[in-house]
Amino acid sequence: METLPSEIITQILEYLPFDDRRELARVNKMFYHASSHPVFLRKELLNYEPYEVNLNNFNHFKNMLLKSRRKLLCLKFVHLTFIDDLTIFTNLGDHIISLNFIDLDLLNDSFLDAITQCCSNLEKLELINVIDLILTDNDRKPILKLCSMTLNSIKISDREFNLILKLAPNLKDLSILDCNLVGKYPVIKRFYPHNSNYIDCSFTKYNSNDVFSEDNIVHHLNNFVCLNSLRLNDSISIFYRIQPIQPEIKSLSLNLFETIYSHPINYEKLNLVLGQYVFLEQLEILEIPVGMLSIVSKLYNLRHLTLSYTANDSNYFDSGKYLKSFVESLKNLKYIRILSFNRSSDLINHLELPIYPFLECTLKSLTSLDCSLDSNLEVLKFGKNLTNLRIRNGGILKVEDLQLLFRNFTNLKHLWIDDCSILNDEIFIKLPISNLKELITLKIIPSNISHRCLRHITNSRLKVLTLTAMSLEPCSTQAELNEFKHSVEILSRAVPKLTQLNIRAHCISLKTIESLDYLTYFQTTFKVLLTTYFERLKILKLW
Repeated sequence: METLPSEIITQILEYLPFDDRRELARVNKMFYHASSHPVFLRKELLNYEPYEVNLNNFNHFKNMLLKSRRKLLCLKFVHLTFIDDLTIFTNLGDHIISLNFIDLDLLNDSFLDAITQCCSNLEKLELINVIDLILTDNDRKPILKLCSMTLNSIKISDREFNLILKLAPNLKDLSILDCNLVGKYPVIKRFYPHNSNYIDCSFTKYNSNDVFSEDNIVHHLNNFVCLNSLRLNDSISIFYRIQPIQPEIKSLSLNLFETIYSHPINYEKLNLVLGQYVFLEQLEILEIPVGMLSIVSKLYNLRHLTLSYTANDSNYFDSGKYLKSFVESLKNLKYIRILSFNRSSDLINHLELPIYPFLECTLKSLTSLDCSLDSNLEVLKFGKNLTNLRIRNGGILKVEDLQLLFRNFTNLKHLWIDDCSILNDEIFIKLPISNLKELITLKIIPSNISHRCLRHITNSRLKVLTLTAMSLEPCSTQAELNEFKHSVEILSRAVPKLTQLNIRAHCISLKTIESLDYLTYFQTTFKVLLTTYFERLKILKLW
């Protein structure tokens, strides 16, 4: 290995998880530099999430970054406050390429200036759950490399949106999610009374401090010259009001759920416009009517497709025809590799729609699948190339089906089974789980097993484990409690890389624990004990 060029070593390291790369970085300088390649650093997010407001904690994080030899930094800040030193952005100079802010109380001039004055190489900016904005009309130097921006759950106005968007003249990726957009004519007319034609109104008139309007966003979208990714979920009418159509868009995410603030969706126009986006490679549509599925099947360049479909009383009797036709048409999407195709969560409760099997050629080409299985369980026969699999209707699986899944799907890295009602201790223990040597994530909801089954999970690469409705009984004596602790201890030795553990107790177990006055013990002492067993554990949930 030491005689290999660093480029070859880097290519080898691409197949390894983060922890293994960190270990190999200690071998020698060649391995260190190979593991520090930009292709890896761009995927590694450094988090600052304090448990309490404490300037010392922030200074420790800042000093760690300043002493780091990393040339590229992707940073995430949760609950950043005014006592935190904003010069961190200036001091880190040109190393920051990605900034993610979550749960920010206030975004003001000093905060925005601190970002814009230093991050000349900033490529990605995410603002999520910002409670308040106080921005003045200051002229700020644009960040020419800033190509991706996400605004999620922000109380923002047209004027503030305009100021933020001025920072990114070369924007390629824009996400606007849950920002209380308004688009109905009476609302626009109220805040822009000088408008005679609110659709064709010039951009200069959309500068209100009181409203965040569709029309303002449409203006910007019509003037972008290189936008290739767009995500919207507040008002779908923005999408088909873009003029002219932008064929450069490669990624599109839409939510067709209508709100009282948005324009009613013109499905005929949406159908017409969507059909013109033939260059799309990634598409996500939530709440898509089954009648629109035929348009999606004509987007032949799709590689990544996520759909949640819905039906109403008017098209319910034809829904089976639409669904069957779409599933069969997937054979024409030659490049599709990632597919999520499920009923809307609102639909499951009152309308039952048929589930049709995917064709063999489709299943063999997929690497990731999220769906409900048909009664013939075709996925278990032809989906052996899958690395990610989520089964939404796990109640359809029999014991022999679970055995087949864990025996033959050796490429799986992420496995999620919902509604797996058949499981019990006897069945779980006999499953060849250790056969999935590449497994990183295992979620079985509900699992209906006891804590003793934890002793039979031996996947050394596993990082995320979720087993809900687990029985923690019996735990009425100290000896029985020690048995549960022993099960977790065995798991920690067999799965040393676990970072997320979710073994939520069954409601009966929880009531028993409460009646025996053990709840406080599990919430305090036992949680501390688990963190000593699992040195890398970051997320822990017992109920």
